[in-house]
Amino acid sequence: MDIPARDTERFRKVKNTNQLETYFYPGIFMDDHMNYTWENVTIGHVQVKVHGRHSSQSATYAETGQVLWPASMLLSHYLLHHPDLVQSRSVLELGAGVGLPGLVAAKLTKDPSTVVLTDHTTVVLDLLEKNIAANFTDATDSPKCALLDWGVDLEEFYKTYGTFDLIIGADLIFWTELEGAAEPLFQTVSKLLSKSPNSMFVMCYHVRLEKLNQIIRHTANNFNLWCAELSGDDLPTACSDILSNNPLQLLTFSPKDADIII
Repeated sequence: MDIPARDTERFRKVKNTNQLETYFYPGIFMDDHMNYTWENVTIGHVQVKVHGRHSSQSATYAETGQVLWPASMLLSHYLLHHPDLVQSRSVLELGAGVGLPGLVAAKLTKDPSTVVLTDHTTVVLDLLEKNIAANFTDATDSPKCALLDWGVDLEEFYKTYGTFDLIIGADLIFWTELEGAAEPLFQTVSKLLSKSPNSMFVMCYHVRLEKLNQIIRHTANNFNLWCAELSGDDLPTACSDILSNNPLQLLTFSPKDADIII
């Protein structure tokens, strides 16, 4: 299938196939010249300062962790709409990038220090540290920032931080050729998600190809996780514009062997 000329910026071919997948061109990312500006992002009554650069150019693979994606906006609104998920609970953000959902969670919880934002590159971690410092003035009462490469040195990370009641992630697997990332992602979730009642992994992503949905659900099942799809009823009306412009999927995963209180 040929890509229509007028849709060149919205679609691209899937590797080794004739299929098309939607391709999002982000509005905020960092450049090689460190020409950044600050943006105040509003999620309901919560304001978060985000460090980045405005551009109409596409993000490369190396820049994806430095982008404010629509999925992170939607996930942040979901957390605000369900504050009970984060209040008095430990929270881990995977592939945090600029860290919007994790920062929103930290602003909603009674103890921000129980929130840990992670990524696997030092460039992104530097950005995360700046965004944490800009939003939390007391270093002793602010979220933590840590290096975490999915599936790598999980035992060491576990010894340092333990397990979490809530794990969150936005656009963690964004292109179909990265489908191999599903296994280490859910291996990480399985290791670090608490087995306590109501523990949950919430994942939001841009649906670029239906095959990705199948891969995610199948891999989660292999790691003994229940998968449930959230509907528009679980989201505030403020999300309508985000959903109308972006095909986003919001899923929750819970351990099949979670502790049961009788």
